[in-house]
Amino acid sequence: MRTLLFLVLITLSLTIQAFEKDTSTAISKDTGHSIAQQQYNDLLAYYFAAARTDDTEIIKKFVNAGVPIDSYNEKGYTALMIATYHGNKGSVTALLSLGANACLEDNRGNTALMAAIFRGEFSIAKTLVSLDCDNDHQNKAGQTAEQFAQTFGQQKILALLSQVSVK
Repeated sequence: MRTLLFLVLITLSLTIQAFEKDTSTAISKDTGHSIAQQQYNDLLAYYFAAARTDDTEIIKKFVNAGVPIDSYNEKGYTALMIATYHGNKGSVTALLSLGANACLEDNRGNTALMAAIFRGEFSIAKTLVSLDCDNDHQNKAGQTAEQFAQTFGQQKILALLSQVSVK
């Protein structure tokens, strides 16, 4: 199954490149997007599904095939945010090692750290806190990671954040 998905990935990647070079690309009647763009969006859905299901091998194949690691889905989430929200430590580790940016924000200004706090994912939060992001960053509601932890009653994460801010 993984091999088949990888072959589809490569085929679609080549198809997208061919469509991008053609200035008379067909437009889908349903979405108004070019067919190539629609195929690319469909391909990204598999990438995000791999993050959601903790399929690190597929994530690596997508990134190595040229899919931008920090792509956003239609809801404004990156693969790292999705993996974090679903508690997939393996995918989080893989994405970070491949160069994912943990400091990016979703449509509401929340970061992957805030997703970890919301879900109570202490071990993922511990990894994300250690990165070079602004832990005092405020989302669009004006909340910092510490305030987020207070709101959701995440005492262990609150203690972790206070240790980091002291350093």
